[in-house]
Amino acid sequence: MNKLELLVRGTHGGVLITLPAAPWYQQRDLLVGRIQTQERFFKGGRIALDVGSTDWSEEQLLRLMKDLADEGVCLWTILSSSEKTRQAAAYHGFPTTLPDPNRKPNESHQVPADTIHDLESMVCLPRSLAPGENFQNYGDLLVIGDVPLDAKLEVTGSLVLWGTLFGSVSVKTDSDPTKNVRLLRIENGHLFFDAEEVEIPAKLRKQNGILVSRGENGIDIQSLIPRRLF
Repeated sequence: MNKLELLVRGTHGGVLITLPAAPWYQQRDLLVGRIQTQERFFKGGRIALDVGSTDWSEEQLLRLMKDLADEGVCLWTILSSSEKTRQAAAYHGFPTTLPDPNRKPNESHQVPADTIHDLESMVCLPRSLAPGENFQNYGDLLVIGDVPLDAKLEVTGSLVLWGTLFGSVSVKTDSDPTKNVRLLRIENGHLFFDAEEVEIPAKLRKQNGILVSRGENGIDIQSLIPRRLF
């Protein structure tokens, strides 16, 4: 592969893009430029990214995720031989290996609510909801964007909202203790967990990163590391 070329191929669950050896900012520009020139192919999809030995920091990966979301693309896996990049990917909850194509759909395992979600199994919505929009999803959902005022998001399963909640979110878990909600931020929004409105303490509303789950004594609300939802 030449210096300024990237390789695109289909893989289990999405598209794998292999970037050439280059500094992180050149890889970023090459990737975004390719997506913009083939918007119809990439828009609405999700990509696994192989950055090779290039070092990416936590902040750089966060910025890349937002840049790709602006293009309507969901970043869901980071492959790298760089330890720094793998640690940065793990910090943001990105898998660092591709899913096993031989794993049967009905194979599952129980995990505690505070463990890292399997992003590869989540549906990705790489945009904010429109004002007044009512978006419904059956299954675990990752949203890279905001839920604005007058918009409503309904999810049956777990929800990761990498954005701000201004409107209404309703999550149904069917009493599954492994299902939870992770919000980057909430501003005057309303969160319903199994039809019960969750009262977020004022102190937590000022923080970035909230985990809502069901414990033995009811609904648990915890703060997370700032800007980290996993």
